Parts: sequence; C-alpha cells; structure tokens
Amino acid sequence: MADPDELAVDLLKEVVLYRVDTGVTPPRALRMLTDLPIPAVDRATETLLLDLVDMLWQRGWQPAEVHRQGRRGCSIAAGGRLVGHAIAADHVGRRSTTLDHRWVEQIERLDLPPSDGRPGWVGRWVQTEQLHRDRAAAAIVEVLADLYVLPRLDPILPQPGSSATGIGPTEVIDLSGAEADPVLQRIRALLAQAESTTFEAEAEAFTAKAQELMTRHAVDAAIVAAASSRPGDAARPVAVRLPVDAPYVDAKSLLLQIVASATRCRSVFHADLGLSTVVGFPDDVAAVELLFTSLLLQAQRALAEAAAGARAGTRQRGTSFRSAFLLAYAQRIGQRLDAINEAVYAEAEQVEGPAFLPVLRSRQQAVDAEVDERFGELSASRVRGGYDLLGWASGEAAADQARLNAGHLETDREAALR
Repeated sequence: MADPDELAVDLLKEVVLYRVDTGVTPPRALRMLTDLPIPAVDRATETLLLDLVDMLWQRGWQPAEVHRQGRRGCSIAAGGRLVGHAIAADHVGRRSTTLDHRWVEQIERLDLPPSDGRPGWVGRWVQTEQLHRDRAAAAIVEVLADLYVLPRLDPILPQPGSSATGIGPTEVIDLSGAEADPVLQRIRALLAQAESTTFEAEAEAFTAKAQELMTRHAVDAAIVAAASSRPGDAARPVAVRLPVDAPYVDAKSLLLQIVASATRCRSVFHADLGLSTVVGFPDDVAAVELLFTSLLLQAQRALAEAAAGARAGTRQRGTSFRSAFLLAYAQRIGQRLDAINEAVYAEAEQVEGPAFLPVLRSRQQAVDAEVDERFGELSASRVRGGYDLLGWASGEAAADQARLNAGHLETDREAALR
C-alpha cells in the first residue's frame, strides 16, 4: 500500500501545478485531498510550505515581503495567516548566528504566531481558523500556488545562512548606520510633527523643513567629499524595497518616484508585486522611506477630510476624485521639493563655491549605474488615474499650503529641530 504522506505530497503538487496553469482548483482534486488521512495532508502541507519559503529566501524575498504577499495573494484572510505560520516555523528552525540582524528585526516586527519548531502547526491553524477541511484544503492549495509563482528578486538582505560578500548588484550593505544618523533622527522628528498636526499648512511647513534638512545634509557630505583626497571611498549606492499598496498604486508609486528623484535616488516599480525598489546612497535612501511614508499619510488624511465634508455619493467620495487628487498631489509635491533643493544648492554655492556640484553629479551617476546593473533596460509606462478636475485642484491645494522659499523657513527651523 502506498505511503499516505507520499500520496498527499504528490497530490498536493499535482493540484498546485494545475492551479498555476489554469487559475482554478478542480473540485474533484479537493475531494481527493480531503479523503486522505488528515495528518498526512497536514504533514505534506508543512513540508511543501517550508520548502517554498526557503526557496523564496534564495530568490531574494524578505520575510515582510512574503508575509505581505500571503495577504495579497489569498482570497481569504486565513490563507494569509497560514503564510505567517510557515514563516514562523521556518524561522524557529534556524540558528540565530546564521541570520543577519536586520532579518531578525524584520521577523520580530511581523507579529507572527508562536512556533515551537515541532510539526503540527497546520493542524493548529485549521483549528484556530475554525475551517472545515474542504475549505482548509482550498486555502492550502491557493497559498502554495501563490508562493510557487513568485519571481526572483534582487537580494536586499543576506539570505539565511549566507554572508554579504563581493562587489556589484548583489552586494548587501547595512543601512542601520544611516538610520541612526542624528540628522535622520531630526528629519524623523520633523515628519512626525507633520503627521500629528491637524493644520494642513503646518504639516506642509514641517515637511518642507525636513526636505531642506535632507538636502543640506547631502550638500554637506558632498562638500566634505570634494575636499577629500579620496572622495571615492565614500559609501556606495544601496537599495531597499518598499510596499506600494492598493488602491491607487499608480499614483502612490509616482509619488515615491518623485520623492526618490528629489532626494537623489531612483525608484523602480514592480507593478505585479506592488513593490518599489529605491536605489541611492544610504542616508538618501533612508530619507526617501521616511518622507514617502509621511507624505502618503498626509495625503490620506487630506483625502479623508475632503470625504468627511461631502455627502454620500458626491464626487469627493468617488474613485476618480481620489485618483486625480493623489496624482495632482504627487506632481505638486515634486515641484515643491525641487524648489527647496534649488534654494539650498544656490545658498551652498554662494557660501562654499561650486566644488560640491561635481560630487553630487558623480553620486547621481553612481546611482544610475547601480540601477542599470541591477535591472538592465527598464520600460516606462503611463500613469493611469482619474480625470476629475475638482480632485486635481484639491490635490494641488493639499500639497501647496506652506511657503517654499528656504529663507522664509529659516526663522523657525532651529526651533523645530530641537
């Protein structure tokens, strides 16, 4: 008689591949799965899920990305939580000495279900979710198929059990030093003030001050490099991946692209995955993540306020209004950030001379070269969105409350940074 565990593994593989090819799970195959002994199906699921999770680590995926994909790719929330169980079971089975500290920190932020490293976690998941076995089988197949088709990504963190070595697009550099930079801490404080205030003009003023500080920090670094006899020994370009969640992913990815460009970085949007890779020098990359997150929160708050003041069914609550709002917001934010940069560059050139400008250009060329090496030839696509004139005007207004001129901000900048 055939071994039930082997039958369960073979049948699961067959059903998953069929779903990958056709997009559907045949009811007869689900019945066959539920006819097998429950412990055998659970053990087969655990084996295949752990194999897939390990494969995704080798393909460059990070824990938070796989966890998020579990939520995005499953039709029921229980399926996403099964992915969390798999990540937790994988993690508890690894020695901490084989893991990069950023990997461990990312795992700890995910709030995964507890795992003792022993088999049986699929069965516990079924019981906790209170799923009938046929519904559990359907969710299992969906999860396995979703993870199976995920593409290879450029590695950002060292894979479990590996070390970051070598030079080039797969080199992994620790960003924790940049994130601990006191200037970035002050920028974080400014953006926190922007997010917490209920006055839109005040929020925009704090955001403008944060961008001014980012640019001044970059100029200071360029001045130091220009005066150095070995400017090439500075930090190298690095990359992070940021989630861009629905709805309105086109507008949100455009906002990230604009923020990255204004902060001397570049972003590449992976539309199918809802992810963007940001490439730049460590301080700049960390600043992009801070500013993009803050601006997105501010935009969502402004949208909520516009909807709160409108009756149900009016334009301010419609998708065209919201999409146009976010596109206009992104465009106007770009204009404002560019104006701040130009003011800071002009002031620095007047005080320090133009020696830092070639350094900035050289850093931009290094970022461009890193993007070319990581991604090769890239394609551009038109950003799709609504064409609501009221939404566009409202988005511009939400991004246009504070004064742009860096000199106007000078009187209260130091108070805000204390």
